[in-house]
Amino acid sequence: MRTVFIAINGILTNPGDSEGWTDRFVTWVNTRLPDGVVAEKFEYATDALFRRVRQRERADAIAKKVGYYRRALYRVVLVGHSNGCDLIARVMESSGQDIDACHLFAPAAEDEDFAQAIREGLVHRIHIYGSKNDKALRFAQATKPLISWLGLGYGSLGLRGKEFAAQFQHTVRDHSNDCYGHSTWFQRGAIFEDTMNMLTANDKADLPP
Repeated sequence: MRTVFIAINGILTNPGDSEGWTDRFVTWVNTRLPDGVVAEKFEYATDALFRRVRQRERADAIAKKVGYYRRALYRVVLVGHSNGCDLIARVMESSGQDIDACHLFAPAAEDEDFAQAIREGLVHRIHIYGSKNDKALRFAQATKPLISWLGLGYGSLGLRGKEFAAQFQHTVRDHSNDCYGHSTWFQRGAIFEDTMNMLTANDKADLPP
């Protein structure tokens, strides 16, 4: 079965940085995994304050990319970090895209968005890589009641990976590491290598024997 991994960054990312995690992700997949497994990336630039301004437009662009691979009979796997996970939820919610698997790193996303996607059968497997000591998500959780009425704020699913997995045992797997911070997963070097090996092993385990 042919598979495509589509990597989606979070905020405060420079798409022109050829050493960004999405670039390294694509290179790693395309050079290390077997034929028939490829990687794509969806990159964008935004800051914390304005990240919602073009969120719908970004989600539509990702959904379009997913559609290309679906029509070519690829298995589609979405990989997001932080705000990229919120985009994944919007891709499924607005387009009804049937996603084979999602790998959510430090997801700054709402629990209910992914719960709804599970209930509607829009995703077959979700893997969460979070941390209860993620300072960015802890700040998002604390400030959300104060700024959500402005249409701002972030979700904090990454703080509750274990609890969320317990609610949806047949669909969600939690791989959180409370020693990690918000961006630790994709640090260059040994940690990045460990993350990629874990992600691909977890994804391979989803495949039928």
